[in-house]
Amino acid sequence: MGKIFIDKMLLQRFTGNDDIKVVGIFHNDVQRATRRSGSHTIAYTLVAGLFMVYTQFLTKMEAVYFVDLPPNAFRPPWSNHIFPFSKFVIEDIWKILKI
Repeated sequence: MGKIFIDKMLLQRFTGNDDIKVVGIFHNDVQRATRRSGSHTIAYTLVAGLFMVYTQFLTKMEAVYFVDLPPNAFRPPWSNHIFPFSKFVIEDIWKILKI
């Protein structure tokens, strides 16, 4: 996930334009694994603290969207930055494009 924050910073630096709009869209936040017992488990891959470090100290994204929201996305401060993909399609894309 860190790459998208760095990409935005590089675009801003190389173009000299600080008004570049970048959103992150992620399919899901799970990694499926098999336990030794043979049962399956799901591990969430969002490193919530690192996400906030990127947001606070690198650059702010317009928003980050997940098709399958990670559990942390429902609690502040993450709920202020991470949203369901449906919100992007229904509301936010039109605001970003100013249509």
